Amino acid sequence: IIIYQNDAFGSNGAKIITDAFVNNDLTVRDTILYDVASHHIQGNLQSTLTKSASRIVILWAEYPIAADILKQAIDLNVVGPLFTWILSNPIDLDYFSQTYYSALTGILTIEPAVGAIVKASMNKTLLNLAYDIWQQYEPETFPGRTKVNSYALFAFDAAWSLILALHKSCSTTTINSSCISYSGSSFCFNRRFDQSNSLLNILMQVSFIGVSGLVQFSANSTDRISGSYYYALNMQRLTNVSRFVPVLSYSESNGWKSYSDMSYIIWPDHTLD
Repeated sequence: IIIYQNDAFGSNGAKIITDAFVNNDLTVRDTILYDVASHHIQGNLQSTLTKSASRIVILWAEYPIAADILKQAIDLNVVGPLFTWILSNPIDLDYFSQTYYSALTGILTIEPAVGAIVKASMNKTLLNLAYDIWQQYEPETFPGRTKVNSYALFAFDAAWSLILALHKSCSTTTINSSCISYSGSSFCFNRRFDQSNSLLNILMQVSFIGVSGLVQFSANSTDRISGSYYYALNMQRLTNVSRFVPVLSYSESNGWKSYSDMSYIIWPDHTLD
């Protein structure tokens, strides 16, 4: 069962997930829409889930929409212990009162991760230099080296990829021609980069160890290749404290593995794997 928000992010994500399931001989029993304008789930969530043969729910929604959907599901008693929910984003527990924590136990999130999470190669020298520059010029926004969001490292490597590609493009341009020129009006959405095809061809040749791991591209994919990593977190409640705990890590070379030798999953019925 897939629940998704009714916008481009939600519908495109649900389609990609469904296609991936079909390609791996998995069945999507039902799809459920969450209307972002009215903040309501379309249809009868409780009836759809309880009557379905599936007990796995994939929630493809951004925060705080995901938290709102979860809250409605808990009120309808369709989260734990009978259903296993898998989220695409972490949720802030401050959104819920402590009376909800028991029902949240066993939830899983699967998130993109940087190479360091799965002990893959990464450019620590470049990362430390970037942190030093950040601390020097914008110390008020620097959260600390251990608190930098993974998406910031993805953004850094994306920008670095463009810098490398532009540098290579300009280094091969003749003296009498410009390596960077634009056409169209000055309005950003009507502006066109004249060397876009050349830049894309050069990007296909870019390969480097970045701050998030290996960065490579292919003409057959819109995503990076050989450097995609993920990790799964599990909502666990231990000694009256609820928190998300890393339990699994994924790399294209090794597949899914335990995050550490001490990792274990607590399921929605509060049993261990």
